[in-house]
This record gives sequence, structure tokens and C-alpha cells, in this order.
Amino acid sequence: MELTEAAVKKIKSLIEEEKDTELKLRIFITGGGCSGFQYNFAFDKQIEQGDILYEKDEVFLVIDPQSHMYLKGSQIDYEENLEGARFVINNPNAGSTCSCGSSFSANCSHEI
Repeated sequence: MELTEAAVKKIKSLIEEEKDTELKLRIFITGGGCSGFQYNFAFDKQIEQGDILYEKDEVFLVIDPQSHMYLKGSQIDYEENLEGARFVINNPNAGSTCSCGSSFSANCSHEI
């Protein structure tokens, strides 16, 4: 997993707004969305048994093992453009994505 500088900057900004330096960004996959699987983001203080933890510039990313199967090798970026502002996941495991980029179908046979 890779966090871009833009993603790190935005995550730090959001954590500062929450005034809680113990927060970590949790990324997880659920069934749904227009392409089959959906990306989800939430702040979390807990690290559960089996969670995979990534760190860059004092920003922590937490992913459960099942979601990690779909996200391994992905890049998390943050973009602001005419379409709005959002986190973008560049996922090499996605067979296809929807036009908004928030859901995908997988190249692998794992099920959620």
C-alpha cells in the first residue's frame, strides 16, 4: 500500500479537525456499489487482531485481512478538481471500476 503526499496531507488535516491524534484511517471493502465491491473509509482508534498497519509521515492506515486481499499493492491518493474532492484508490487488483471510482469488480476470486 502506498499513500501519496496529497493523501497524507489530507488525512493529517482531517485528524487535526477531529482533535484526536490517536485516529487512524481504516480502509475496508464491502459488497455493493455499481461494480460489485465498494471502498469505504472511516477513522478508527482500534487495531484489531490480524489488521495490517501501514505508516507514512506519522499517518497510519489500517486494513483488515480480507480487505487487504483486494487492496494489496494499491495507491491511495487525494484529488481536488472540478468534479470535487475525494480519495482515489489506484487498485491493480480491480478488473473494472465504476465511473465515480468508488466501486470495482475484482480480478481475483475472493468473496466478501
